[in-house]
Amino acid sequence: MLRTTLLVAVVCAAAAGCSPQLTRQERAVQERILSDRMTAWARVLNNRDRDSLAIFYDQVPELTVAWPDGRRTHGWEEQAEAVRDFFRVVARINRVVQEEAIDVLSLDVAVATFRHATDIILMTTDREIFTGQGTLVWVRNEAREWVIHLEHISRNPGSSPG
Repeated sequence: MLRTTLLVAVVCAAAAGCSPQLTRQERAVQERILSDRMTAWARVLNNRDRDSLAIFYDQVPELTVAWPDGRRTHGWEEQAEAVRDFFRVVARINRVVQEEAIDVLSLDVAVATFRHATDIILMTTDREIFTGQGTLVWVRNEAREWVIHLEHISRNPGSSPG
């Protein structure tokens, strides 16, 4: 994960260097917008609403999502299928985003890191409770909305079913 995070940071820093600098006020406004987007993203995930989840993701083949189990998807179609399969076996999910840190690198690129606590009840009534870390790289799409271009959700070592 560290290697991926460092690579993302280097690429984002390079992208930010090519863009006009944001004022402190512009940066604060975008951080608030992104924080609200993250809250809405977690709420839609917790509601198991795959169709609404689509609006939070960059609809391009380069979209990359790394799941806590190590699986990786590329592009929205593959991610949508993985989400559909996940929701088929999950009766309830509650992911709480904690300690979010948002860095708006440019008008079009931002990186958010956070801790999460996740509680999943499977259709079999088995339950998994775990914590982890998350990284989201946000970009602006053609409609100028912030969307997730890269998502990496990890599960902390030692986390075990409850």
